[in-house]
Amino acid sequence: MKLFFYIIYPLFFFAMGCGVYVAFRDAEGLVDNNYYENSKGYFQAKAAEERLGIAIQPPAALKRGENEIRIAITSKGKPLEQANLTLFIGNLSSTGYDSTITMREEAPGIYRATAEIPFKGVWFARIDLKQQQQLITSKKWFSDIQ
Repeated sequence: MKLFFYIIYPLFFFAMGCGVYVAFRDAEGLVDNNYYENSKGYFQAKAAEERLGIAIQPPAALKRGENEIRIAITSKGKPLEQANLTLFIGNLSSTGYDSTITMREEAPGIYRATAEIPFKGVWFARIDLKQQQQLITSKKWFSDIQ
């Protein structure tokens, strides 16, 4: 029985050490700064989004270099016109390349912006829809740029 424990204990500590190493090496930074301040209006924003029946189509796949980003937005199945949209693009490993761009309406419910992605890696895109300075909805996407 002692021999069994002499074998199990080192295996257990080796597995724990490997788990801690992998978790530390592959940390994605998913914890949001200012979590409580950012989440105050979350439920009101989601209720407004559901009440208005807002649907946001995600952008096409992003690539390295200059990207023409087009977003389609509908409210209860009809194109949402004259919306105040901002696009945030940022790299997960560096905040030095983060940019916020105001999107322009090119057709009813279709909004466009140009964003530069200078290098490969995991990039984060967020669309914020505001109405009268209040956040109605925010959609987020991650893209692995090769």
